[in-house]
Amino acid sequence: MNTIIVEYFSQIEAQFITSPVIASYTIVRKDISFSDGKFRARLTFINQDFLELFEYVTEKNGAIHLEKYSFHWQKKDGILVKRWDNAPHFPGLPNAPHHIHLENHTVQPNAEPPSALTILDKIEQEL
Repeated sequence: MNTIIVEYFSQIEAQFITSPVIASYTIVRKDISFSDGKFRARLTFINQDFLELFEYVTEKNGAIHLEKYSFHWQKKDGILVKRWDNAPHFPGLPNAPHHIHLENHTVQPNAEPPSALTILDKIEQEL
């Protein structure tokens, strides 16, 4: 088991516990090997919106590398607020494959790949 990935996933879980906007959460999957890890969780916010969070990370030379991710934030009635992901279905966007799906059904480029920690910070600011 990779201790750097264990620590990274522990930081994410700690933010779940300390965030003033997270009402509840469930860890759906947490798999850690010697070189990579997968983390999936579902969070419910105090306004009943929810976030489906997925990260696949690798560790190289002591650093976490985000290989695949999806952060799907939607309202309790099912309407999308935002989804950040790096699926390769918009190759023409700047900084592809990193992009954001918006509530109005448009897609915009994302300058840098976000992490679960940065997404949670952004949502805290918006709520």
